[in-house]
Amino acid sequence: MINADEVAELCYERFRRLPRRGKPESGREWSLLAAVLRITRSPKCDSVEMEVVSLGTGTKCIGKAAMSPAGDVLNDSHAEVIARRGCIRYLIQELHGAVSGRCNSLFRQVDQRGKWRLQPGVSFLLFTSHTPSTEKLLKSR
Repeated sequence: MINADEVAELCYERFRRLPRRGKPESGREWSLLAAVLRITRSPKCDSVEMEVVSLGTGTKCIGKAAMSPAGDVLNDSHAEVIARRGCIRYLIQELHGAVSGRCNSLFRQVDQRGKWRLQPGVSFLLFTSHTPSTEKLLKSR
């Protein structure tokens, strides 16, 4: 079983290990934290391995005037959106590794038509330090 306190501590510990640059100033500022964890359950025993695969902080969305027509400016910097984007990048890298033959991949081939599936026992969990707005998550799609 997954313990919520262990999940939170794992996410906060990973955040604490990041460099100081860009973090909120302690006691004066705050920001939301969101993370995506890979959960791997062992089929032979009750052990669960958790790893933070993506982490993001933030509460901002830039205004229309600051948006770039070239698409080279990040418009939505909410923690949940940043963590989701990082997770997608992680999954793409893992899938690329599976397709190119890396043996310890997160994915396994389903059939010869190029379809892939997560390895058995692997799932993902979204952690947030504050309840996310459904609207934010839907807009990021």
